[in-house]
Amino acid sequence: MRILQWLCISIFSMLFLSGCWDRTEVNDLAVITAAAYDKTAEGFEGTVQIILPSSGAADSGQSGGKSQSVKTYTTGIASNISLSLDESYVKLQKKFSRKLFRGHRRVIIIGEEMSRNGLEELIDYLSRDPNSSLHTPIVVAKGRTGAELLKTSYPMERASGEAMREMINIAGRGLKVTKLDFLIKAASEGVQPIAATIEPVDDKEGFRLTGVAIFKNLKLAGYLNNEETVGFLWATGNYEQGFVTISVPGHEGEISVNVKSGKAQITPEINDHKVTIYVALKGEGSISSNSTKLDFTIPENIALVEQAVGSEITKQVQRTIKIVQRESGADIFGFGSTINQRNPKEWKHLRDDWDNIFPQAEVSVSTKFSIRTTNMTGTTPYLKENEVKK
Repeated sequence: MRILQWLCISIFSMLFLSGCWDRTEVNDLAVITAAAYDKTAEGFEGTVQIILPSSGAADSGQSGGKSQSVKTYTTGIASNISLSLDESYVKLQKKFSRKLFRGHRRVIIIGEEMSRNGLEELIDYLSRDPNSSLHTPIVVAKGRTGAELLKTSYPMERASGEAMREMINIAGRGLKVTKLDFLIKAASEGVQPIAATIEPVDDKEGFRLTGVAIFKNLKLAGYLNNEETVGFLWATGNYEQGFVTISVPGHEGEISVNVKSGKAQITPEINDHKVTIYVALKGEGSISSNSTKLDFTIPENIALVEQAVGSEITKQVQRTIKIVQRESGADIFGFGSTINQRNPKEWKHLRDDWDNIFPQAEVSVSTKFSIRTTNMTGTTPYLKENEVKK
């Protein structure tokens, strides 16, 4: 009797189970691996890159007397121009026999012209898209359209979008600006967003990272080159790894130091509405090469190198901050945001005029650098004992 009751309940419950009625099979999807957005005279241009699977017979390798079938992949790129981004996407869909899927985009590319005209519509479009990952990196195509950059081939990857993603991952967290990062900074007070810039290599196949694009009120306000970008990464505490080559005063030759980490502490000071920003940097690393005659088994000589490296980093950060203050006036360092966090009452008096205050703010930078190891030897191996500087 009990078994019959359970059976009736089970059958009755099945009447209310809908199952996966709205599922979409993978074979019915066209997975977008990269997307580019541009502004044209006619409206907006959307360009997508899609990995297209194809089957082919293997040249060798048989099992049970039958040839093996292998999967190969090619890339397909399609563009469309419309009055709005939504309309552009709808028209793009009509060019494909499969449903376009945006959830696996490896990178979002924004053309320079669109960046200069403003990203309000694009940001609104991206923020409302439920099928778009918040962790997709954003880059700017420096000096050209996003479509042109997306169509540029890269010799080491089957898809250009995948190559851009790998470049950004290797560059580190400071340049890996995701859609979420960009949206947060665009909506925050006292800080302006940035994005990595990529441009093709002249007369060669491929492209490369060339620094960062600076935005002010969602419009492209300027660029930083690779050297200036290093200063930006130091100032924001996002410098992860790299090399600094310095010369020690009074000693011939150069020393290369492998920097393993960098941190930054920002302390604002406000007196009678005059803003002073103190940027305290800390870093550590190891000596990777030495063409001087200094003996690094002597602590005093290591101290000389630490001082020289700290001085070089300080100068680099100061140069970058002055360039940003003078040329774009955009607070990409988050100085205003720090004031807001630490002294919200003062920030209320400053925020409406921060775009004018930031370029005039006095910024003091100091660096404390530590050498953790000199690696295998304290001196250059080919030097004779009487040539070593103790």
